[in-house]
Amino acid sequence: DFIETIMNRRSLKDFQGLSLSDISTLLYWCNKINSFHIDETGYILSRRTVPSGGARHPVDILISLPKERRTLSYYNPIDHSLSDLLIMDKEFQLFLDEVSKNFSVNNAGILWFSIQHEKTSSKYYNPESLYWKDTGALLYCIQIISTYLGLKSCPVGTLATDSFNKLFKSSRLISGGGILIGK
Repeated sequence: DFIETIMNRRSLKDFQGLSLSDISTLLYWCNKINSFHIDETGYILSRRTVPSGGARHPVDILISLPKERRTLSYYNPIDHSLSDLLIMDKEFQLFLDEVSKNFSVNNAGILWFSIQHEKTSSKYYNPESLYWKDTGALLYCIQIISTYLGLKSCPVGTLATDSFNKLFKSSRLISGGGILIGK
C-alpha cells in the first residue's frame, strides 16, 4: 500500500549488494521516459514518473554497481539501457574515495546525478532552483521506489564536486550528489 511504503521509508546504510536486475527495475519505475518530444531549443522534453520543471529533466543518472572492479555507466531513460563510460581509473578512484568519505560504499550501488544545467536555462532565467528541485524530486522518487521494492537506500552527504569535475572536465555538467542502493 502506498501510505505504508511512505511510512516505512528510511535511509539505511548496511548494504548487501545489488544486482543488475534490481537496478533495472528501480530505474524503470522512477526514471524511464514514457513519452517525449523535441522543443524549439532542440532539447528533449519528456514525461516520466518523477516531475521536472518544464519537463526538462536535466538530471542524468550515472551508475556504479558493486563488483570486483567498479565502472561507471550512463542510464539512458529513452531505451532503458546502460552504457559504460570511458573514465580514467585514477580519476574514478578519486571520485569513489570522495563519495566514501562519510561511510563505505563497498557493497552498495551508487546512483550519481549529473546535471545538464543548460537544459533548464534554455527555458528559464535563474534556473538553479529548478534543477536542484528536480534533483531532490528524483532522489525522493528513488527512495520511495526502493522502499517499495524492498531495497535499502541512503542519500550521499557530499556533491563530490572536485572529483566529479575531474571525471568529465566539462563546464556543462554539475554534480548533483547521489544515493546508495542495496539489499
